[in-house]
Amino acid sequence: MTAPFPTPKTDASQRLLGPEELEAALRDIGARRYHNLHPFHRLLHDGKLNKDQVRAWALNRYYYQAMIPVKDAAVLARMEDASLRRVWRQRIVDHDGDAPGDGGIERWLKLAEGVGFRRDYVESTQGILSATRFSVDAYVHFVKERSLLEAIASSLTEMFSPTIISERVAGMLKNYDFITKDTLAYFDKRLTQAPRDAEFAIDYVKQHATTPELQRQAMAALTFKCTVLWTQLDALYFSYVAPGMTPPDAWVPGTGLVAEVAQAAGTGTVRSSDVPRLPRGVRLRHDEVRGQHVLLAPERTFDLDANAVAVLSLVDGQRSVRDIAVKLAETFVADPDVIEADVLVMLNDLATKRVLER
Repeated sequence: MTAPFPTPKTDASQRLLGPEELEAALRDIGARRYHNLHPFHRLLHDGKLNKDQVRAWALNRYYYQAMIPVKDAAVLARMEDASLRRVWRQRIVDHDGDAPGDGGIERWLKLAEGVGFRRDYVESTQGILSATRFSVDAYVHFVKERSLLEAIASSLTEMFSPTIISERVAGMLKNYDFITKDTLAYFDKRLTQAPRDAEFAIDYVKQHATTPELQRQAMAALTFKCTVLWTQLDALYFSYVAPGMTPPDAWVPGTGLVAEVAQAAGTGTVRSSDVPRLPRGVRLRHDEVRGQHVLLAPERTFDLDANAVAVLSLVDGQRSVRDIAVKLAETFVADPDVIEADVLVMLNDLATKRVLER
């Protein structure tokens, strides 16, 4: 399944384009070749995949996310201008974070945990497809071996990512009951980071692609990057979606989709150390007419028993689940570990219903 509509060699590619013409040509490549057009993404965003197919995407995509700062470090090492390095190094911080537990890679790991993987298994990359590893590694080698202009031009897929992110978040939240807003938190910051990065890269390319040949190299670099992204989805589609295909564990290296990590009731991912809170628009209220507490959410109402009220009364965005359990154990003179297990069951169920965040 090759990327659509290969870029033809036209008369325009034989002459020097003006800066705005060059940008238009680069954007045209994305309009025809960016991976939002891939059948796998159409199925993903439209809710047509089963849970294991979504899990396969999360597992394999992690390798790409993890290698982005490696790729960006390779670009950074090529820059002799300190002002360029100061701008580019922010990309590494965005993914690695300033401290453990921070950054885009950490948020992707939480996404993978949210669909039932153990963190250490995802980080090991033991389960990814061979084509995933090959295509991502090819991208890292590309930015090391080609010119700085080509390396920067290859990053211009960031120009198109806000559109696919918006489609993905809206579609997955709408169509998959095992996906929550917290699961997709990785994409929140990318909506501002990607346009910032793209603006720098397009300005650099327009300033430095000063001959027809350099402009062709920049366009070819962006085409290559689109192919890298497309190839990863080809691998997922033919391994996990295409009808009649043998399950991938039988014929490719790697262990593939291990069983989901067992969770308490529901498919939420709230843990003892998390600090739960009610999302905007969700409120705990006492219904005077019926004489009972309810949880009010947009267009929905949940009746609560006394135990749920006791727990939610302590959900203040300050206490962790463990803190809540300890407080309840003091109140009811009970074992905090037993209380915590019950609390996690309830909170995970509410998280699955999207009326609780962490």
